[in-house]
Amino acid sequence: MVISLFAAAAGAQPSPVMSLSNGIRLSIAASFPDLQPGVPPLKAELAPASGDSFYRIFWDQNQLAVFAYEIAVTRMPDNARFNILMRPAGDEFARRFPKADGGKPVPTIPGDRSLPPVRAGERASIELFDLPPIGRVIDRIEIGANASATADSNDRLRFSNMTVYINGVRAASGAAMKAVIGKYAMFYIPGRGGYFFSTDPPAGRPFVHTGLVDGVRMRFTVDNDAYDCVASAPILLQAKQGELWVYHDPNYRPGGNLTNSSATAPAPNVFFAAAADTLNWWLPDAGGESR
Repeated sequence: MVISLFAAAAGAQPSPVMSLSNGIRLSIAASFPDLQPGVPPLKAELAPASGDSFYRIFWDQNQLAVFAYEIAVTRMPDNARFNILMRPAGDEFARRFPKADGGKPVPTIPGDRSLPPVRAGERASIELFDLPPIGRVIDRIEIGANASATADSNDRLRFSNMTVYINGVRAASGAAMKAVIGKYAMFYIPGRGGYFFSTDPPAGRPFVHTGLVDGVRMRFTVDNDAYDCVASAPILLQAKQGELWVYHDPNYRPGGNLTNSSATAPAPNVFFAAAADTLNWWLPDAGGESR
């Protein structure tokens, strides 16, 4: 495996942007520098593993996973650099994707591996594997540069230190939560599931036009319950007020490390928020947008 701090851009796929629950925004793109004309590239997919990590999965034309691994991103104590830790796609991945490779173990990295620390705007390129006739497969991770918290788009949502009231009763609070920013945002309330938000109606998905944003407050109604959410900073980046489309999945439960009980993983029954520029980050089977 080769790790470097420059981009391998040949044959690169579009790079989605996500905002993890620790407030770090990043993008990741796959490139296939040896790909020959007429040879289809692998499909690279993201799936949440925990609040601060995600699975990277590569699918072939037969919808079988040919490689997968997990990435966790954390901010270093100097607050200027970021740690990127790669982990094997282990037992939890196999439980979540039991038929990813037709029941066989999905190839992955041999063990945990830390990349050299990166600063915002730097790119860490990772040569993952070589698969004939596609050739080398490289992932490029970028912190911050393509995911600026000062994005100038009106449709971006920011959830910062949010407190949620349901029918006037405080139900959840993220007092120490870092701000998360993206085209789409969500939060998870233990016992109530996941709530997903957009400033316009997402195509092919069961969102309901039921909410309003006014400065640091957003209000919406789902399942005959009235929600009043208060943040520490304006929820819309470039507008004071706006409409809100909401989808509630009462059965949603975070996967991956977030549901594990360990000294290093968050407790499973905690409120958290996240944001991304694609709904496939949380709703991979909705609307036919993923494999």
